[in-house]
Amino acid sequence: MSQRVAFMKTSHCAWGRFLHGGLLLLLLSAAGGAGAVDPRVAQDSRQAFKSFAQPLIGNWECSLRTWDDRFHERMVETAQKRRFEWVLKGNFLQESVHAVLRGGDTVHVGINLLSVDPETMHVLGSGFDATTPDRSMTLDAELAPDLRHLSGKVQIVPKNETAQAERLDWQWLDQGRTRSRLYSRASNGREFLHQELICKRAAEAAVAAD
Repeated sequence: MSQRVAFMKTSHCAWGRFLHGGLLLLLLSAAGGAGAVDPRVAQDSRQAFKSFAQPLIGNWECSLRTWDDRFHERMVETAQKRRFEWVLKGNFLQESVHAVLRGGDTVHVGINLLSVDPETMHVLGSGFDATTPDRSMTLDAELAPDLRHLSGKVQIVPKNETAQAERLDWQWLDQGRTRSRLYSRASNGREFLHQELICKRAAEAAVAAD
């Protein structure tokens, strides 16, 4: 798994500012109930999820572009730093989102948590934004067989009346770059590209991996 921090436009930023505490409990409950699933399916789905997630571990430098409506007349571009790491005994992938301020300093603005549903083999996401803790986002996405593409449904509560997020499309562009696109539906019912997040592996992480 989702790409959606000049960032005082925080309310617009990224598919990735998720994870409300209650939603986390639901994810944990789902993981804990996996005993009812054929253990071979559970093993296969978890292994596929780990194979998908492991290349993401480390630090990333990102650029987030946000459009207010389907005409794309106004665009806001913000810089972010993101970090992926395994948490909760390696069953969840945590994505920490930091806004890059004008002076170069960073501030922690959000957390995303990803896991896999052993029964459906879907990647589940949930998270929260530090500036709007009452706003949460959930993801239910299907992972492509090549483990390089993720697409699925997004839900944000409370809903934004002018642009309702509905669909996320995430993919590897090459070995060191990813792209996440969040599509929303405008008040007139038309879908449009709301956010695009391009991330590249941080230079120091690339050196460490060599």
